[in-house]
Amino acid sequence: MRRTIHLLLLCVTAVGTLAFSPSNKVGHQRCALKASSAQTVPATHHDGVKCNDVQWIIQWRGEGAEGYSSTLRQWEFNCAFKAEVAEYWNDSTIHDMPMNGYLDGIQFDFRDALTYQGPIYHPDTVQNQEEEIIGEPIPASQVAAYESGMQYLTVNFPSSSDDVYTADVLNQILQYTIQRCSLVRNGFLLVASGNSYEELAVKAMDYGSFNDVMEGGSNQDATWSIRLRRYGPEDESVNQDGKKRVTKQARYGKNVRSPLTDERNAIFAMKDMVELFHGRVNLSKPDCKIYLFDGLKSAIVDDSTKCLARAIGKGPKVSIYAPKTRICVTTTPLCPIAAFTLCNVAQLRPHFTVLDPFAGSCASLLAAAHIATNSARPTKSQGGTVSIEVAHNGLINRDDILRDFESRALVPPLDIIHGDCMLYETRERARQVIGQNSFDCIITDPPYGIREAMTSGEDDDSSLPPLTQLFYAMGRDRAIGEPLLKVGGRLVAFIPVRKGETLEECLPELQAREDAGLVIEGEGREQVLNDILSRWLVSFVCVS
Repeated sequence: MRRTIHLLLLCVTAVGTLAFSPSNKVGHQRCALKASSAQTVPATHHDGVKCNDVQWIIQWRGEGAEGYSSTLRQWEFNCAFKAEVAEYWNDSTIHDMPMNGYLDGIQFDFRDALTYQGPIYHPDTVQNQEEEIIGEPIPASQVAAYESGMQYLTVNFPSSSDDVYTADVLNQILQYTIQRCSLVRNGFLLVASGNSYEELAVKAMDYGSFNDVMEGGSNQDATWSIRLRRYGPEDESVNQDGKKRVTKQARYGKNVRSPLTDERNAIFAMKDMVELFHGRVNLSKPDCKIYLFDGLKSAIVDDSTKCLARAIGKGPKVSIYAPKTRICVTTTPLCPIAAFTLCNVAQLRPHFTVLDPFAGSCASLLAAAHIATNSARPTKSQGGTVSIEVAHNGLINRDDILRDFESRALVPPLDIIHGDCMLYETRERARQVIGQNSFDCIITDPPYGIREAMTSGEDDDSSLPPLTQLFYAMGRDRAIGEPLLKVGGRLVAFIPVRKGETLEECLPELQAREDAGLVIEGEGREQVLNDILSRWLVSFVCVS
């Protein structure tokens, strides 16, 4: 029998959140912890609730171009979640199960929570011909994007014992996961679900979910706001003057705002709860943000269509790592979403040693440093990053790279090596930087295109793709007992795939993988760059 918790994933609105410390009155569900941006997990439910009753909402970031990041969302989240579970257990065994086996046993089941009920045809193309309406249909990909924008998630753990996790621990794991995922905008605690706002308020008071903002609570003076976000089909209502008013279903990727009248009416319906809040209302920057989500396809545990949620955390502000903000400017920079995704799929942890053998301007290591620096967990040892880049300072200025880290208050790489990662001497220098050890993980976006010809390894394999050359080089190190990557560590890389090619054709050849002791983990994910080029994110695990 597997133990299960339920999460709700949301990807439609674009709102800010800030959460705060929970009440002391909520018994064993109380969870106060240090975290980035001064955010802490609020109290969940009343005493006696099971961990598998804890429910969450996650708001995904939108994407500028269709298909650019949606394929990576769940994978980044799942891997980051597993990394936080491993960090919580500190690599110990769980019910006599090795950590890697336990993590492999965690399963994630996603299902859409929205049903598209908007127009069938694009409004700009609709025509009436002989009492028949025709037009250009809404693309199926846009319908799927809307419906998958809000998802339920069930997490199954390979254990049925309630003493393994408390709700507090799950709160911590989820918060840390949210704070490191580039494709997560905000995270919420699902406080109550029901079919009326009055019912939501009664349940929230019964659960004690807002005790801390009431008189005598630990946050009694905290400011607060309640916002209504409505999803679903067009809804007709009647104004006070008798005229009909139509509330249209918001399009995917747009800000979802509800009429202020509806919002005020919803809050008034919850007045028995709201009147107990001790602090003042602040609509611009409240300490506590509360949300009413209306119009879900179905609730997790029943047929409810409304839910009350409380903000608990937000994803990283990756825009501060955008190429236009960087001091070190290159012609082909790695975008921050890709950099963070590399780190999370590698299940990076704060104490890990990390190598990027094709580092460029170190975008991937900026993301790694952010995850390590902003972790609220105490680390058992000091990790660090190392970069290798063959280009000279005229193309990639090492001093500018260091300033990029310093200006963001991040720990810089232990070394920025100017050299060719295909050469033994360069790889040996990288190992020396971390005490003549192997690295915990390797993350990289290898060069493709004209730069593929810039490397020159020991053997006559310079015509091979850079990643294949690296695998052979790692195999040579492994053969002499000096592996570049630890057993159990991950090498995560983007692999270019051009139109007409398959991923299998572009992977490092089997002999190179076997020599390096690397096996593919999962199936990889495609990220479309343009009409003729995609890149696949692929994870390899080092085996003994």
